[in-house]
Amino acid sequence: MKWISPALLFLAGGCGTSSHLQDVPPSMKVYRPDVPPLADRHTSAKLQGIAPGTWVRYRLARDGSESTFTIGAVKTEPEALWIEVVEEGDPKKVSLRRVAFDGQVTAAKFREIPAKGSPSEIVEQPVSPLGGANDPGEPARVAREEVKVKVGAREVPAKVTKALFRDEAVGREYETSEAWSPKAPALMEGSDEGGLVFRRSPAVALELQDWGTGYAPLLSP
Repeated sequence: MKWISPALLFLAGGCGTSSHLQDVPPSMKVYRPDVPPLADRHTSAKLQGIAPGTWVRYRLARDGSESTFTIGAVKTEPEALWIEVVEEGDPKKVSLRRVAFDGQVTAAKFREIPAKGSPSEIVEQPVSPLGGANDPGEPARVAREEVKVKVGAREVPAKVTKALFRDEAVGREYETSEAWSPKAPALMEGSDEGGLVFRRSPAVALELQDWGTGYAPLLSP
């Protein structure tokens, strides 16, 4: 992190006394964060109708590490929804985004909030086109079923799709699966079957942990 702090802090004395200089305590210093780039499209284009205060929490496991993040609906506009994405950790990373109902991200700002000390500056977050994802090709087999899935303390109905792929380059097979439920808010991803409950592959696992209402944003639009 690059710290930006005032060079001097002037404390005005009483009449007839001289001014004194005092160092700024580290807890009062404000820094400019390293801002991660942001794709210009949100992963869900099913945001219309989601009420402010709605939130979802997911756990992402990838490359041997895990992270937990929350997406909260902050404010509705005629053609867009402001959402806040908070990645847990120290510092906590907060990204407030204006997302059109078709999924286009039109504005974003970012802040870090350490467990101790002052939060960072609030800065604009750059938005850029999303690079193309790897296309695994057509699956060799697809199976679908309707099941009950455990999400925290809830048990919800879900439609699960499992797809078997063959990687001819290395001569192996692998399976992916995803589940959708009409009970889950479509803040992360949405389909005609509802919100995303999980997506699993050999490299990445994304799992819905919980959802609810009453979200309190950390930044303001």
